[in-house]
Order: sequence, then C-alpha cells, then structure tokens
Amino acid sequence: MWKVAPRGSQTDLLDHRMGHTGRVQSRGTGRLSRRRLWFGWSLAAIGLAALTELLVHVASDTSRIALATMLFLSLAVLVAIVGGRWPAVTAAVVGALLLNYYFIPPLHTLDVASGGDLWALAVFTVTAVAVSSVVDAASRRRAEAHAAAREAGTLAMLNRQVLGGAYDVPRLLDLARETFGARSVELVTDRPSASAGTLVVPAGAGGWLVLEGASLGPRERSVAAAFASHVGVLREREELARQSMAAQQLEAGNRTRTALLAAVSHDLRTPLAGLRSATETLQTHDHRLGDAERHDLLDAMSSSIARLNTMVSDLLDMSRLETGVVRPIAAEVPLGEVVRGALAGLDGADRVTVGELPTAYVDPGLLERVVANLVANAVRYSEVVEVLGDADGSRVTLRVVDHGPGVEPADRAAIFEPFQRHGDSGSGVGLGLAVARGLTEAQGGTLEAAETPGGGLTMVLDLPGDTS
Repeated sequence: MWKVAPRGSQTDLLDHRMGHTGRVQSRGTGRLSRRRLWFGWSLAAIGLAALTELLVHVASDTSRIALATMLFLSLAVLVAIVGGRWPAVTAAVVGALLLNYYFIPPLHTLDVASGGDLWALAVFTVTAVAVSSVVDAASRRRAEAHAAAREAGTLAMLNRQVLGGAYDVPRLLDLARETFGARSVELVTDRPSASAGTLVVPAGAGGWLVLEGASLGPRERSVAAAFASHVGVLREREELARQSMAAQQLEAGNRTRTALLAAVSHDLRTPLAGLRSATETLQTHDHRLGDAERHDLLDAMSSSIARLNTMVSDLLDMSRLETGVVRPIAAEVPLGEVVRGALAGLDGADRVTVGELPTAYVDPGLLERVVANLVANAVRYSEVVEVLGDADGSRVTLRVVDHGPGVEPADRAAIFEPFQRHGDSGSGVGLGLAVARGLTEAQGGTLEAAETPGGGLTMVLDLPGDTS
C-alpha cells in the first residue's frame, strides 16, 4: 500500500510544467465561483447607481436618453462578463426601470406617455437581456474550454511521465494530492468502504485510489480516474520489473550453478586425481622409492594443492561478490607494498619487473588479490611481465603489462565473464579475471584490458588516489 499525506510547501509540478496552478477546479458544470458572483452583483448595484447619478445631470434630454440607453446596455454586458447571467438580467431590468423613471417622459414615474418610447424601452430590455445571456454563455463556454484544456494538459503530462518512466508510484500519488487538493491519497489493494469526503477510484489490477478530503465534480472525477489508471499502470510496471529482476537473478544463479558444477566436475578433479595418485603411490610403494622419486611426488602434491587453493579461493570470492557481502576497508596504501605481497610465493614472480608505484586509497588485502590474479594470468602467456603505475590528480593507474599473444578487441569483454578462459584452454575454472574486476569495482575502481604496444595485453586498473 502506498500513501501520500500533505507535506510542507513545495512547487506544484503542474504549475512548473503548464504555467498554471494545476489544481482542477469545478468548471465542468458551468457554475461560476462565489467570488465572481459577488463581484457581478456588486458591479450591477454600484454601476446602476453611479450611472443614474451621472446621467441625471446631463443638460440635453435627447442626448441624455440616447447616452443613458447605451451606457445601461454596456453595463449589463459588463455585468454578464463578470458575474454571469442573473446579475446581468437584473442589471438590464433595473436599468430599463431607471431609464423609464428618470429619462422617459413623464419623468419620475413609471408611466410612458409615448408608444414609441414604450417600444424603445421594450426593445432595450429584450436586447439587454439577450446580449447578457449570449455574453454569459460565451464566458461559460470559454471557462469550460479552459478547464478542458487544463484537463487535457494534465492527461497529456501523465501520459508523458508514464511512457517516459520518470515517476514512481509515490510521486504520482503526491501529484494527485496536489492536483485535487486532497488531504491524503493512497493506493490500496482492498476496496475501502465509502465515506463522506472520500473518493474511491479503480486503479486497475485489483487496486483502488483513495482520495480523502477531496470534493470533486463530474469532470474532476474523470481526471481522477485517469490518475488512477496511470497509477495502476505504474504499479503493474514496477511489479513486472520486480518479476523480471527476480527471473534474471534466478537465471544468473542457474547459469552460475551450472558452470560451477561443470568446473567442479572437470577442473577440480584434475588436481584431486593428482593428489590421490601421489598419495597412494607414497602409501603403497614408499619403501621402493628413491629420494628423487619421493621428492617429485611431493612436488606434484604441492602443485595440486596450490591449484586447488586458487580455484577454491576464486569460487569463494565470486560467491561473495555475487551476494554483495564484500565490504572494502580502504586506506592510504603504497602500491609497491601491495604488489610485493601479491608476488610473494607466486609461480613466475621472478619474471615480473616492478616499476616505481604511487600511493592509492584502497583495501590492501583485496587489491593484493586482484594483482595476484592479474600477474598469474600474465605470466602464463608471457616470459616478461611489468607492473607500472602513475598518479593523475585524485586517480591512480596501475598496469600489468605482458608481451604475449594478446587478445582481439572483440574478445576482451568476454575474458572478464565468469567461467570463461581465453581460447577455452588452460587450467582453472575461469574466474580469475572476473574476480579481479569485481574486487576492483568494489573499491571504487575499474579494470579494463588494452593492447600492449608491440604486442601483448595490458590490464589497466583505475583506482582512487589521494583523498586529501
């Protein structure tokens, strides 16, 4: 369930998007606001009194009657524009009586001496009422057209936001609260019981949009229904996204488990078989073996154990990365110390040349694991490996350079995928580079493969540098 209640002052989104308040008003029924009615009646009363007071002092009776007729008709039209039909009709009728009383002989009575004056008075009254009604109708149609344009703009904005995916459900509920002036808006799955001052609108897929404290007319309800539909669409979209994410995670987990089983069934069996064979030979034929043979068997066992240790460490590291439990503890660390720790006990370390290295802000244990994986991969393909580094502002670059066969640009992204081995050859489960990239990114760095000038492959680590 999502619920949005009033918050502090904030910019109304519709005002920002459409140039007006954005709050849908009750204009669909053609009713004018109380404020406009009050202004209309006030204008009729004050205008009639002021015009009468002004015109009674005009010297010429002929011009006075013509001028009074025009001005009273104009006043009725103006009242119709401001206050609508009934203030205008009242102004027209009262204006006709004032014309008769003050300007048509005999003066100061409601009698009409001339038939022509009577017809003129009747025509004035009918014309004033008719014009007032037309003006009032036009004003109402304009107000309704304006309200329709506002509603269309609101619906168009909703469509843009939903299609563009810019809003989440809580933000759209907040927009609905602002638009309809509700105390609170919530999205529920079970339809609530109806109560006074509460509007319940279907939101699709078994959801209901509940607006508390909102008094809405027919046209406002149609816009509220559109809001509810869009909220329902967003909710369904979020649910589909969650289901898609869950399916992707399940698929990724299945792929990982399948690859892991394949790795365990093949790659881990080789060193295990070597250990078992060497152990059985020592147990069965130890008394027949010479020192050289016994030494060779122990070396084979040591090599198998080292391979097993590397594979298991890679598997554990990959599992930690996929479950998000890696928590680096970063500090200012000289990279030279990290590289020396990574090379200690590493096969082929004597073929690695280390240049002058800067200081980085990293987790030394995690970075040592990264460098060990990169160097172990490099010495497998190259007789000469270099570890170089430089600093540029707040970033540090560490390069592991080999001069082996290299990797084609189109294949460089694939070598960082789990359980992938370049050329599908070699030993191990194919996790070394995937683990190296994951541990690097966990420390706020990046790991990319580039071509070594003259041939070979260079692994480029971009790491956080000086934090001062």
